[in-house]
Amino acid sequence: MKRSVSGALVAVLCAVTVWAAAPAYPQGPKKIKLTMPVVALSMIPVYLAQANGYFAEDGLDVEMITTNGAGPDIKALIAGDVDFSFTPGDNVMLAYQEGKRTVMVMTGFRRLVINWAMHKDVARARGITETTPLAEKLKALKGLTVGVTQAGALTSHLAMFVIRKAGYVPQQDVHVIPIGSGPTWLAALENRKVDVALTATPVPETAVDRGFAVMFIDNARGEDPSVPEFLMECLITRPDVIEKNPDLVRRMVRALLRANVWALRAGPDQIAAALKPFLGQTPPEVLLSGVKTTLPALSRDGRTTERGAQVTQDVLEQAGILKKRVPYAEVANNTFLR
Repeated sequence: MKRSVSGALVAVLCAVTVWAAAPAYPQGPKKIKLTMPVVALSMIPVYLAQANGYFAEDGLDVEMITTNGAGPDIKALIAGDVDFSFTPGDNVMLAYQEGKRTVMVMTGFRRLVINWAMHKDVARARGITETTPLAEKLKALKGLTVGVTQAGALTSHLAMFVIRKAGYVPQQDVHVIPIGSGPTWLAALENRKVDVALTATPVPETAVDRGFAVMFIDNARGEDPSVPEFLMECLITRPDVIEKNPDLVRRMVRALLRANVWALRAGPDQIAAALKPFLGQTPPEVLLSGVKTTLPALSRDGRTTERGAQVTQDVLEQAGILKKRVPYAEVANNTFLR
């Protein structure tokens, strides 16, 4: 099944067609270390660039390093242990206010694909269903414990944002604790270590599929209108990498954008099949459903937009985390998309 292609996407497709004739690299592929926060569908561009051979065609041998939540991934980039990270842009803003500048050179997703799941017993006790109005859901958080992947991760920032939006004080009215990602996240929610938890799809959907949770907030479907756009997952590097090796940056960007363009043309079944080696523990029907849910959030052109940067900073500001607004031009560079 093919998706319809807009005029804007046609232009991108033409560019990618030119890129497809990647030059040969007789010296062999360049080894690259890329940090990523979690194993989830938010990593679709990276997984597809690997599975479809786009990294290899651009002379890149990419080692994917998962850090069990955002925070350590970008810290490794700042420390110089890796040259790239594919992670949410919120930590770019927070690092900048601490005097550590990193740059987003490509955006993979243009809106949140972080969803919340609530343990079914808690939902029953509080009268919450998937169709309960969002405002009522948020009020139901009082006195509960929320699980995030780890402190400093996007999940933690979003938890603070939502708790404050509900009119509560984090760690006073609503407790927030780290529970890791993937299997440990699922175990914490199933065993009632937490009452509700959030992370990237398809993990919350897996909890629902296993029967011990209900969907609480479905950001992937746009349930929260206050976050219409977000720097969900971006290719991030350091200014010195851009200055010393712009061709390397361009090749990384090119491979990831080719992955997005392919995904927007392919059918969900094709995409799910390509992702299976990376998300094999996800039930096939949940994986397919998750692909269908996340596809609309994929960026068609890879641009890091001013609106995305603004909304991301709005969230951090309302969460009480961002001290000062960050100039867009300091943290975004779209020139490698050309």
